[in-house]
Formats: sequence, structure tokens, C-alpha cells
Amino acid sequence: MFLVVLISSLAYILGGFLVLIRKNWPERTLLSLVALSAGLLLSIALLHLIPHAIEDYHDSSLFVLLGFLIMYFIFLPGTFNGKNGVENSGKSGATGLTIGMLLHNFFEGLSIGISYASSFELGVFVTIALVIHKIPEGLSYTSVMLAFLNGRKKTAIYLVIQGLFTWLGAGIAVLLSEMKDFQETIVAMGLSVTAGIFLYLSGAMLLPLINQGTFKSTPLFFIGGILLFFILHSVV
Repeated sequence: MFLVVLISSLAYILGGFLVLIRKNWPERTLLSLVALSAGLLLSIALLHLIPHAIEDYHDSSLFVLLGFLIMYFIFLPGTFNGKNGVENSGKSGATGLTIGMLLHNFFEGLSIGISYASSFELGVFVTIALVIHKIPEGLSYTSVMLAFLNGRKKTAIYLVIQGLFTWLGAGIAVLLSEMKDFQETIVAMGLSVTAGIFLYLSGAMLLPLINQGTFKSTPLFFIGGILLFFILHSVV
């Protein structure tokens, strides 16, 4: 199981470093990647996290709302006012996105551990699903963080921390292995909170950001992010 966690976290970091290896990224490219990220995050929340959470825990919608409210209060002062959304978002935008992705990676690691505890077959399926989308996830996260922070060193540090949180989730799963009656509920709650955070990130934060751009092709990348989800979902 821990070999799978290692592969998953390295795939995420690899996706991010594909962005970092180039020193200067044009604004158009960054906005396009942000748009791709928005479409992917929205699709993961609506089409993957929420349906799975509701199936395992009927009150999971309350935790979706909780995740959304967490992000609302983080951004309560308003970080996207003004003409230049990327510049004005700054550290607050980076913090919000990082919180969402830390939770996401944590619960993905938790899912890997619990899946293998349930059955080997389920563990293999979850592993394939997670590893395949880890590279575009890491790429999307890093591109957005570069837009927010405009600092490659800080972005690299955040990226490595994200990969480590997959390990943290898997470690917690091992500790919870003796609490089989509560595993599904705990994971469902966590995935629901993550879904709420992703809904806020994509709908209230990233979409307004890309809509401020003047590039006509940017919306196509948002649709591309949605299509990417369906491609990955059909593969696994």
C-alpha cells in the first residue's frame, strides 16, 4: 500500500514540476491552465466527490456546505476586487487553494489506505483512478500557485507539502483500520468538506479570475478541464 502512496504523491509532484521547469510563463498560458484547473476541480466536486459521499453518508450535503463556508470566511475581506485579479489575490488566494488541495490530498491518501483495508481489488481500482489524475492535478495546482505567488521557490515548497499530505492520509487510515464501522462515514464527511471547498475555489475564486482576462481562448480551457475529467473517468 505504501508503494502506491509513494507513486501517487510523486505523480502529483511531477505534474507540478512540469510547470516549474520553465522560468517565465506568459499570462495567457497561466490563465489557460487556471481555467483548466477550474473545470477539473468543478467536475471532481460535482461528479465524483459529492455522489460518492452521498452514497456512503446521507447527511453529507451538510459537510459540503461546511466546506464552502470555510472558504467563504477565509476570503471574507474580498481578494478579487480590482482590475488585476492575479495580483490582488496574493497570499490569501494561495492560502485558500492550498487548504483545499491539502484536504483533497489527505483524503485521497485516506481513501487509498481504507480501500486496501477493505479489499485488494478495490484498492487497485482506487489506486489507478488516483494516480492517473494526480499529474494534471499537480500541474493545475502549481500553475494557479504561480499566478498567485509569482514565486517559483515558494511554489515548489507548497507542491512538496501537498505530496506529503497524501502520506499523512494513508497513515491515518492505518490507525483507523480497527474502526471499520466508522470508516465509510469518516471518509464521506472528509470528501464532502473537500467538495464544498472545490466548489468555492472553482466557482467563486477561479472563474471570476479567468473571466477578467481578455483572451478568447481561455473559456475553451475551462471546458477542456471538464472534458479531461470525463476522459480520466472513462479510462478508469
